[in-house]
Amino acid sequence: MKVAILLAAAVLSACAVPAQTPPAPSQPPGSASPVAVATPLPSPSVEPSPTPDVTEPLMVAQPGLPYVTPDIRSLGGREFVFIGGNADLFVDRAIPDADIGVVWRQVDDDVRAVHHEFGLPVRAGPEIFVFSSTASYATGLNRIFGYARSTADFVADNSVSYFEPSSRLIAVNWEAVKDRRPVAAMRHEITHWVTLNACAPRCDLVPAWFNEGQARLAEATIPGADWRLVRIRYEAASMASTGTLLPLNLLVGQLSFNSFVSWAGYYKYQQSARVTELLREDIGGETPIAVVYERLRRGQNIAQAYAGLTGRTWDAFTAALPVRMRALGEGPGIVALPVAPDGAGASYLVYGFPSEAPLTVTAVGPVIENWALNASPFGAVFDTLLPPLPRGTYALTVSDGTTTVKATVKKSTLGSALR
Repeated sequence: MKVAILLAAAVLSACAVPAQTPPAPSQPPGSASPVAVATPLPSPSVEPSPTPDVTEPLMVAQPGLPYVTPDIRSLGGREFVFIGGNADLFVDRAIPDADIGVVWRQVDDDVRAVHHEFGLPVRAGPEIFVFSSTASYATGLNRIFGYARSTADFVADNSVSYFEPSSRLIAVNWEAVKDRRPVAAMRHEITHWVTLNACAPRCDLVPAWFNEGQARLAEATIPGADWRLVRIRYEAASMASTGTLLPLNLLVGQLSFNSFVSWAGYYKYQQSARVTELLREDIGGETPIAVVYERLRRGQNIAQAYAGLTGRTWDAFTAALPVRMRALGEGPGIVALPVAPDGAGASYLVYGFPSEAPLTVTAVGPVIENWALNASPFGAVFDTLLPPLPRGTYALTVSDGTTTVKATVKKSTLGSALR
């Protein structure tokens, strides 16, 4: 048992960018309900990213150049399409041609956007390996990243993407992230990669919540990913409304941050992202993260940097967080989202209900349907209108028997597959 616990602790520290610790998944495992979701599911108006018209033989677009014959490289017993540029991108040959275009275009945008956020020039980019499936992801972590097979399997089963601080390699499980558009896993891990450049030589001064919060918030800055920001804000509001915010001082050290698992393992990311967003708001300017890291590099801790940049004390900032989060929406409440997790259908988020409250949902539109849900321990739950429901406008009513909230949502597509 002790060996298993030590292995889990080592793996769960992977996202600890400033800390020089063994590998770990950057996102907590889970599903929409009743356990935590690894990556937020879609909300308002998001459309699938356009893909290039690619036909056999595979032709890969290089920046500023026409489609060219791909550079195929063999690593760890698998073939990859190599694409250079802002990053050294290795895309599993088993991934469909059109998806390779999606990956390349997203990574190119991500590298430039994250460097701009940190006020750094784009020089040599990260090495990113995009694997076609969970099985190939695990094999790559073993044969390319060099982890023992048991560790590689554990990471593959408990993450969708991953950054290894010591080698600075990034791995992505395309099977796990491809249906949620725009794909955000690469930007999350690239943010960790850039953080190591931005914080040196004082990476010890970067709190885990700031490191992870900025990476999660970066996912919401991708064009078309406004739904991610909606979830961050309203799920944090639910935590504040229900008195379940995690103590920020327990999210400073990476090991302490990693100790929060299951539902808390998901909500710690949402809270950290919301705190980071509010910090950015107070600092202001075009690149608030850049000026914070400039202070950290000079040896100031986060409290000193905040005070120096805003003229306000850190204690005042932290004390005001619950009120500022609740100001967005004092629960219970509901937000209707005109897309479903994979880009079609429709969805909604309820927040601020009592912990694990049983909820009844009624949808009245072209048809009338009822179903049951349970709120999370943090008072929120995200759900989708079921694929069989016909297109149309639905009046949603959600109740725990004491409090009722209502919203209207338009379901413009039939199912839950990308259209």
